[in-house]
Amino acid sequence: MLMLTGCGGTSATPEQPATTSASASPSTDPAAKVRAWADAGGTDTLGTIAKSLGQVDKDSHPVDLAALQTSCAQLTADVEAAQGEAPMPDKTLAKRWKLALDHLGKSASACTVGAASEDQASFDLMSAEMSIGTEHLNAVVKRINEINASSDS
Repeated sequence: MLMLTGCGGTSATPEQPATTSASASPSTDPAAKVRAWADAGGTDTLGTIAKSLGQVDKDSHPVDLAALQTSCAQLTADVEAAQGEAPMPDKTLAKRWKLALDHLGKSASACTVGAASEDQASFDLMSAEMSIGTEHLNAVVKRINEINASSDS
């Protein structure tokens, strides 16, 4: 019997950052730089990754190995695309963002292997890496939402 323990759940699908109506012009203000990054596609990237994580979760409960291979491959592609985009301008957020992408990439790779081979150890690795990755991703989203909220006040 194949079990995807700890895979997905509500913690695996981060909230998307709130968008702000304030236009962010490039400046030396760190918050403005983060808003500019978010407005220039960062928010879309976060949403894409969140959507892929949601699909992995859906394909995991109940387990659909063929669909899981597809959704994990999509998550891999989305993570790789995000890794190739403009870096996050805030050093602290950039570290969390890199950790999120690194762990989610490892999770997606393990998921792909597990779905192809029905290997429980791969699913266990997938779950552990996804948990760590979503923790970092949620921290990034939370901070971006705080920055956006502070610009609205």
